[in-house]
Amino acid sequence: MAKVHRSTRDGDGTRAKIVAAAAELLPRFTIAKITMEDVARASGMARQTVYKHFRGKDELIAELIAQELRARHAPLMRKLARRKPTARGFAELFLAQLATGQGFSLVAPVLDPQIAPRTAELIFGAGVVLETLEQIWAPVLDRYAEAGLLRAGLDRGMTVRWLTYQQFWLITHPGVLASDEGQLKAYVESFIVPGIISPAPGA
Repeated sequence: MAKVHRSTRDGDGTRAKIVAAAAELLPRFTIAKITMEDVARASGMARQTVYKHFRGKDELIAELIAQELRARHAPLMRKLARRKPTARGFAELFLAQLATGQGFSLVAPVLDPQIAPRTAELIFGAGVVLETLEQIWAPVLDRYAEAGLLRAGLDRGMTVRWLTYQQFWLITHPGVLASDEGQLKAYVESFIVPGIISPAPGA
């Protein structure tokens, strides 16, 4: 009898069910308390099956974050990347992505300020999250580079990490750098944009 191999689609389906189960548990368990055993029970799968797809909790949470980025941030950035590149446009783009991040359904359990350092380790230490972020920012940075507005010599990977860190801080520490929308816009235009966009000739 021929050996039957599970298709990639079957594997992807199982992986998606595991991620979905984790997403449902996080609001109640938080990153600190959720376990792979909890996820296995919630997904109705054996613990070995969960570990076959994810080596541990960190990898699972990282995939959950990357999935959110692909689903909500990527379409937004593709849409905004089609606009004419300007310094003001970059500020609006940054703020739009920030608002999308603040609207993450799991923002409370994933970005709770009390566990922000642990979450930062997950985001900035997980290859899948950083790779996804770089893919999301690529069309925007490419468009600004083609328009001659991107500062020369910027490393793309480090640029995305810096932008992500700025957004992460603004989400996890609301009111520290800007107490209202006006201050937030001023902060972005005064500090974020000049770090990425070249100054106008003669400026």
